[in-house]
Amino acid sequence: MKTGEVRKFIFRTLFYFIILMILIYMYGYFGAGEAPFIYNEF
Repeated sequence: MKTGEVRKFIFRTLFYFIILMILIYMYGYFGAGEAPFIYNEF
């Protein structure tokens, strides 16, 4: 592999990792993970 290909692979991996982390953060921030609120009253 050439140096440019390695750099492109690392950049792409970091880019998708950051996007994945942002999506996970937004999922928790907007309360989508708090579905079982129905059972709080029982």
